[in-house]
Amino acid sequence: MNMEKCKYLLFCGTLALWMAGGFQQVYAATEPSSQAIQQQSNKVTGKVSDATGPIIGASVVEKGTANGTITDLDGNFSLNVKAGATLVVSYVGYKSEEVKAGRGPLNITLKEDAKALDEVVVTALGIKRERKALGYGIDEVKGEALTKAKETNLINSMAGRVPGLVVSQTAGGPSGSTRVILRGSTEMTGNNQPLYVVDGVPLDNTNFGSAGTNGGFDLGDGISSINADDVENMSVLKGPAASALYGSRASHGVILITTKRANKDKISVEYNGTLTFDTQLAKWDEVQQIYGMGSNGTYSYDAISNTNKSWGPKADGSNMLKYFDGVERPFLIVPDNTSNFFRTGITATNSAIIGVNSGKTGIRFTYTDMRNKDIVPQTHMSRDIFNLRANTSAGKVDLDFSVNYTREDVKNRPALGDSKSNIGKNLMTLATTYDQEWLQTYQTADGEYSNWNGMDPYNVNPYWDIYKNFNKSKKDLFRMNGKAVWNIDPHLKLQATLGAELNWFTFDDYKAPTTPGFEAGRLQNSAFRNRMYNFEVLALYNNHWGDFDFNATLGGNVYKVNNQTIVTTAQDMKIRDVPSLTSFNEISVVPGSYRKQINSVYGAVNVGWKHMLYLDATLRGDQSSTLPTGNNMYVYPSFSGSFVFSELTKLGDLLPYGKVRMSWAQVGSDTDPYQLGLVYTKSKYAYPGYTIGYIDNGTIPNKDLKPTKTNSVEMGLELKFLKNRIGLDFTYYSQISKNQIMGMASSWTTGYNYRLINAGKIENKGIEIALSTRPIQTRDFSWDINLNFSKNSNKVKELDGESDMFELEKASWLDVQVAAKVGENFGSIVGPDFQRNEKGDILIDPQTGLPQYDKSNHVLGNASWDWTGGLLTNFTYKNLSLVAVFDVKVGADLYSMSARAAYESGKSPETLAGRDAWYRSEEERLAADIAKGADNWKPTGGFVAPGVIDNGDGTYRPNDIYINPEDYWMSVCRNAPSMFIYDNSYVKCRELTLSYNVPKSWLKNVVSGLTVSFVARNPFIVWKNIPNIDPDSNYNNTTGMGLEYGSLPSRRSYGFNVNVKF
Repeated sequence: MNMEKCKYLLFCGTLALWMAGGFQQVYAATEPSSQAIQQQSNKVTGKVSDATGPIIGASVVEKGTANGTITDLDGNFSLNVKAGATLVVSYVGYKSEEVKAGRGPLNITLKEDAKALDEVVVTALGIKRERKALGYGIDEVKGEALTKAKETNLINSMAGRVPGLVVSQTAGGPSGSTRVILRGSTEMTGNNQPLYVVDGVPLDNTNFGSAGTNGGFDLGDGISSINADDVENMSVLKGPAASALYGSRASHGVILITTKRANKDKISVEYNGTLTFDTQLAKWDEVQQIYGMGSNGTYSYDAISNTNKSWGPKADGSNMLKYFDGVERPFLIVPDNTSNFFRTGITATNSAIIGVNSGKTGIRFTYTDMRNKDIVPQTHMSRDIFNLRANTSAGKVDLDFSVNYTREDVKNRPALGDSKSNIGKNLMTLATTYDQEWLQTYQTADGEYSNWNGMDPYNVNPYWDIYKNFNKSKKDLFRMNGKAVWNIDPHLKLQATLGAELNWFTFDDYKAPTTPGFEAGRLQNSAFRNRMYNFEVLALYNNHWGDFDFNATLGGNVYKVNNQTIVTTAQDMKIRDVPSLTSFNEISVVPGSYRKQINSVYGAVNVGWKHMLYLDATLRGDQSSTLPTGNNMYVYPSFSGSFVFSELTKLGDLLPYGKVRMSWAQVGSDTDPYQLGLVYTKSKYAYPGYTIGYIDNGTIPNKDLKPTKTNSVEMGLELKFLKNRIGLDFTYYSQISKNQIMGMASSWTTGYNYRLINAGKIENKGIEIALSTRPIQTRDFSWDINLNFSKNSNKVKELDGESDMFELEKASWLDVQVAAKVGENFGSIVGPDFQRNEKGDILIDPQTGLPQYDKSNHVLGNASWDWTGGLLTNFTYKNLSLVAVFDVKVGADLYSMSARAAYESGKSPETLAGRDAWYRSEEERLAADIAKGADNWKPTGGFVAPGVIDNGDGTYRPNDIYINPEDYWMSVCRNAPSMFIYDNSYVKCRELTLSYNVPKSWLKNVVSGLTVSFVARNPFIVWKNIPNIDPDSNYNNTTGMGLEYGSLPSRRSYGFNVNVKF
């Protein structure tokens, strides 16, 4: 199907809906039934309004009959009823009213029903529907829950609040990105994150950089530009049935964000300010405090080597060492020798909000200023967000326009992973007798790098990094959205939405001359120019006939991305201390581009019967520019239904609400551009002697690619008990994603590293449970509890038939990877292990006393969670409220290279075993004048490696060979990653908020509301298994789950929030 046919179908469908609406009106006016003729004896007219004006589409029904109508564009209605009839007037989100039919026109004012509003949710395409009408699960978080204990990234506040939604972060701090996974990973490539849609327009959530095998920086994401003060609510669409209308971009779910409009007051002014102080949450505090710097129980007086080893003698202060700065210091343990590098951070967020509402026109303006001074010295971030939203009505046309501008400046983002400049990595192995403060002598008198550790290029002095090296980024983001709605009549409307996002992002990374690894200096500038356009047109029809409600939607969409990148790298600095491109001798410029377009048509039909039975069907077709002709148009349907059985049973207060639901859906997804053929890249400038152009494909192209398809089934049960005091929502889902677009390893003889194919199948199935209850309710006190639980099985069912493993991410120089392995959960941690006998005992080499190793790949753990959960509790006493949010994650594993480094460097308390005995044995050997390793010497003490020795006859004996504990841990750290696989389970308090609403009687007339709050974000970890680091410390937010290295201390925040309304 080509796009001309799609456009034709869209036009015909819209015309058919229009004609159907007109025909129904004519039929209703000219062909009343004989029963209606007998009953109608009085014509009633009137108008239905709320506090802001007329209500369009309100239902007016003669009580006890199916005779009814809906209000027109001005809120007016006309209905023939029998004499003395009672009218029932209702509208979604309002309390129903019953009025007697009289002779004169009726003026009926409906009042909002807070309880009913809770049952109205925002669904796909921004359409509001009653929750009971949905055949799939949906979760909603109100914006007011996110505005007190503010996060620098809005989405972090969702942790623990929604079942099946997993939030994770890197150690990048406030300027870093956030990863969200809904119901497990469905694709082996890509980030598996949901689509964010703001007021009907998709948001570009691009992360311009993340840490990889050799380290890097987390350059943030797009969702961080959304201001919590502007959010009305957030709807989470987890299943394909809920998100099918958004097409391939929503194959991992959708998070809908609805922003606020001007409120009903004519003029309103609001200030919301939050000030928090940030300190270390998890830090290096599990460290041995006995032995100091050195190796093999000795140290060198000139302490410039072994600065990251704590295998020296006992640090009793009896000796003096001369350090790199020329100062002699006693050989003593320095307790907590790294924490003082960090400072108390400060985050200040101030928002000013002005709303103006006059008649049918509303304008809301928000300015938010956020300033962050991180716990890492010299790291700062500022973010200014301007948001303007205006809406008006003119006759039958409603207009809604918004524009958002975000300016973000970040200085000195922390380097992550195996980067030479990773402060966490470089500090964590600092010898126990070495104080980080001594490193403040980071340069010589000539301004060059001071050699403090033998010029080790992999451990750069942190103070040199923050004062001589630097990185900085700037982001200018414009987001515009315009929507026009033509209300043709009360049943039919046409809607057009145009959205555009322009993002200019630059990142500079400067390494000063004499920096280890960059002795000649280097400056790299990365400039990104991203443009995204989205155009959508919808025809929406709704009506009811007797006991039936009918809604239909037909639409089309064009989504276009045009991204440009220029990476400029300058080397060999000729003008010192002037970090600009003109100060370097060699310059290379490499441009890049990314262009993509998706054209779509779609439709949906919803039918309801007696507010009890609902059936939905959707169909969408996407045409993607990244897939080959013939395979680039893919169509996928969805069907769902719900049965509100409480409408039938009428059990009253015992079970006021009960519903079962079921859905089936299929969604597809495409791939990145330039995968179908060879791509030639040209460098505008290149280093002398380097090529100026090359074929930029590490993967064999595939001109026959097909879209990935995901089939999903979901079933659910919703119950409310005891006057809605208890609510239960249970969901079971199963989804299979096949035809994965993935690059499998290719033979080197082809000239490529990978071949791009359709292969692989991933299955996700699980359950979600949400329980809400109010166990205590009195006049002055209430206690609300919301619990959620989700369990997901994320199995890799198939690959390409030739290989059983697909690499997702690699752990630095170590032979460990996170992989998709057939038969295992997605995210297997794979690597070498000990050699073991049939009982699982470790085999020991009888000659060395060291373990023997099996270099083949073994599944050592898995990065997928067994189950996750959350607890939100709210105590309210009069004007005082206390809110606490807890986040629970259980069952995932983490390969901690930080823990590995603690053992290799001798800082872990477990490395103490056998040291005293070995050093005494060595003293005895030296006293006996026997050479090390001589046959006539047997150590008298030391460390005995756990394991057994093969007797050669099928039997084994316990190992009894004494060895140097340093030799043991060095061997194990380099060959047996299984020793450093940890259960990463944890329970963390995400938020504490204590708020007091000042009584209005205390306030002057000029102030309409004042709330003062004590707030805390991530105040404490209730329980965790992994030592020294925060369990949330991911390698990166793409496919690096299950890997961690050199994590900086995580942050906890305490402070205050003040909200004033005028």
